Amino acid sequence: MAQAELQSSPFETRAQSPLAQANYRLWIEHARAENRRELDRLIATLHDNCEYEVIPLGRRWHGKDEVREFYRGLWRGIPNVKLTLLNRVDADDCVVEESEIFGRMEGPLFDLPPTVRDLRYRVVIFFPVRDRLFAGERVYFDLAEFARQVPSARSLMQATPG
Repeated sequence: MAQAELQSSPFETRAQSPLAQANYRLWIEHARAENRRELDRLIATLHDNCEYEVIPLGRRWHGKDEVREFYRGLWRGIPNVKLTLLNRVDADDCVVEESEIFGRMEGPLFDLPPTVRDLRYRVVIFFPVRDRLFAGERVYFDLAEFARQVPSARSLMQATPG
């Protein structure tokens, strides 16, 4: 049985199908626009009916206008936010990214008060694709790790039944 080769860089794609390759190119356009804070260019990669969800915080934004507010809030909350790409999978119907987020939380972030401290936590982002555009993002991260760095997020944690 042949062993799968590892990607040499998370910025390269091993996608074989034309759909997965197109999704990779869409992701590159989206990531470049986000890194350069080109909001209109970023929004152009999204379906009109897009939906963003930050699953651990129970927050949701629907449609391009609300998603614009999502990014404005992220950039106000963490003005120097950076994502370090760790891994990515390109498929026919989605792209999945694993990254590490870091930056200083200088303003409110998703209704949480600023800590004025540096944050660093890993995220997994699921980008479903519909009609050759991203239908949104679903962001997952370890809420306990996030709450360690943003104490006001502790109130969002629920005890698991014993």
